[in-house]
Amino acid sequence: MKLKFLCTKLSGTGGTETVLVKVLNHLVTQNEVELVLADEPVKYEWLDKLDQKIKVKIYAGRFEKLIKIAQLFLSADKSTCFISLSPKIIKLGAKIKQLLHKQYTLLSWIHFSLADQDMFDAANTIPLADGHLAISSPIKAELMKYGVPEEKIRLIYNPIEPEPAELPSYSDNKPHFFYAGRLMLAGQKNLGELLTGVAHFDEALLDMYGTGVDAKKCESKATELGIADRVTWHGWTPDLWQTIQKRPTALVMTSTYEGLPMIMLETIARGIPVVSSRFNGYRDVLKEGENGFTYDVGDLAGLEQALHAATQATFDPQVVKQSIAPFYLENYFANLEQALVELAKN
Repeated sequence: MKLKFLCTKLSGTGGTETVLVKVLNHLVTQNEVELVLADEPVKYEWLDKLDQKIKVKIYAGRFEKLIKIAQLFLSADKSTCFISLSPKIIKLGAKIKQLLHKQYTLLSWIHFSLADQDMFDAANTIPLADGHLAISSPIKAELMKYGVPEEKIRLIYNPIEPEPAELPSYSDNKPHFFYAGRLMLAGQKNLGELLTGVAHFDEALLDMYGTGVDAKKCESKATELGIADRVTWHGWTPDLWQTIQKRPTALVMTSTYEGLPMIMLETIARGIPVVSSRFNGYRDVLKEGENGFTYDVGDLAGLEQALHAATQATFDPQVVKQSIAPFYLENYFANLEQALVELAKN
C-alpha cells in the first residue's frame, strides 16, 4: 500500500512527532511511506529519526503548499491511502476526490480534541474523510457526534514502548513532581494552576521541562507564589528521559483539554504515576489509585489532595506499567494495521 501522511504546523518537539516516528518507521517495512509537511517545523532533529526509506517532502509558502498538495491528490490512484493530521487538507482532498472521481482513500488522524478548539469548523471538515483513526475514546465520540458512522472509525490510541529499567529514587524524601510540555500559564496547559497547587504543598519540588511563549510569565508566577526556589526550569531537552535521572514522585498535568498526551504514556511506561486533571479522555489511560490520581480542573483543593495522595501511595512500578498494556507496540501495531486494511477496503 502507498501511505502518504499529511501534516501541518508541527513544532518538531511534541508528542505527535514522537508518534509519527514510531508509526512511520514500522509501516515502511511493509509499505511505501511518504511524509508531507505543509509547513516547515521549528526544529528538524526528529526527522533524523525516520527510516531512510521514508520520503519526506516539506513545502513552504501558502500557494506552493496548496499547489503541491493538490498535485499529490491529482496524481494518486486507488492504491494510495492518504492519512491526514490536518482538517484543511482533508477538505481539499475530499473535494478533489469528489469532483474528479478519484479512487484514493482519505483518512483522518486527528491528535487533539475536536470539541475544545476554535481553529476550524470540525463538523464540516473531518466527516469528509473516508475513514478515521481515533487516538482516544472522546475523539471517537466527537466524530460520531458530527455524524460519522461508527463503522468508519477505528480506535487505535497511541503507541508507547515498555521501559524495563527503573530509575533510582531520590534520597531526600521530598516530593519531586515534574511537568513536560509547552509552557502556557493559562489556556490549554493551565500551568498557573499547577504552580499554585505546588505552592500549597510545603516542601514539594517541581521540575519544569519545555519552552513556550509564556516561559517568563510562568517564572514570574512562581516568584509571585513564593516558590521560585522550589521550581527548576530546564527548558526544552531533546531527550527528556536521558535528562531525568531520578524517579519523580509523579508527572503533573493540569490541562483543560488534550488529545492523548504521549508524556502521560511515557511516564506510566516507566512505572511512574501521574496526577492529572480530568480532561476529556483521561480515562483511556488513568486508573484511579492504580497508576495515578485525578481532580477536576479549577478545583485547587482537589489538586492538592491528589498531589498528597500520590506522595503517600505505594505504587508497584510493574502494576503501573501493565496498566497501559493496549498501548504497547505489539498490540498497537496489530490494531493499526488491521484498521488501515479495513478502512481502505471501505
